[in-house]
Amino acid sequence: MHLTSCRRTVLSAAATAVAAAALFAAPASAAPSYVAGGCPDVPTVQPFAPWGDVADYLLAPDGDLDAGGSTWLLEDGARVVNGNSPFQVGGPDDRRALSLPPGASATTAPMCIGEEHKTMRFFGTSTRNGALKIEALYSQRNGKQRSVTLGAVRGDDTWAPSEILPMRVNELADADNGLSVSLRFVSKGNSTWTIDDVYVDPFRTR
Repeated sequence: MHLTSCRRTVLSAAATAVAAAALFAAPASAAPSYVAGGCPDVPTVQPFAPWGDVADYLLAPDGDLDAGGSTWLLEDGARVVNGNSPFQVGGPDDRRALSLPPGASATTAPMCIGEEHKTMRFFGTSTRNGALKIEALYSQRNGKQRSVTLGAVRGDDTWAPSEILPMRVNELADADNGLSVSLRFVSKGNSTWTIDDVYVDPFRTR
């Protein structure tokens, strides 16, 4: 079953606008810490093609959890579990996924995000009708960490691809300066989520 907009609810436009205004109105002294030279080209795949999304995607750091989540920050009960999304988009040897009980969070290792990295997507399932909040984290030059909400999705007990979520922080980067960004997933409400195969879309490689 596809996780359509009636199943997966992106945060309201008003809330997103407020968050975006606060982000992009930041003073110059609070500018983000950039990755000079922009982001390198990396191999891409089309994991969502069976669902009509033929965009090229790159895997987030250990986004398939097959390295055991060693580079993830797992908090409040988040853990790597045996099992995988049934679609095996990374290959038949994929055997792990990420479990997020109520209140748990999991954060990827940093990755380079440029202006071309416009969206992200993943696979997931949940035990109840609770929300999963997705955030992008980056550091300012003064070392203070900032977070930007990319969206909140809702699911059910059927594995499915998430909605396509805007990366948002890519607007802080440019052709010569990438941004070091981590993705954080937070289980809200009473649901336990299982997610797998976290991907980012580098638009330039289509």
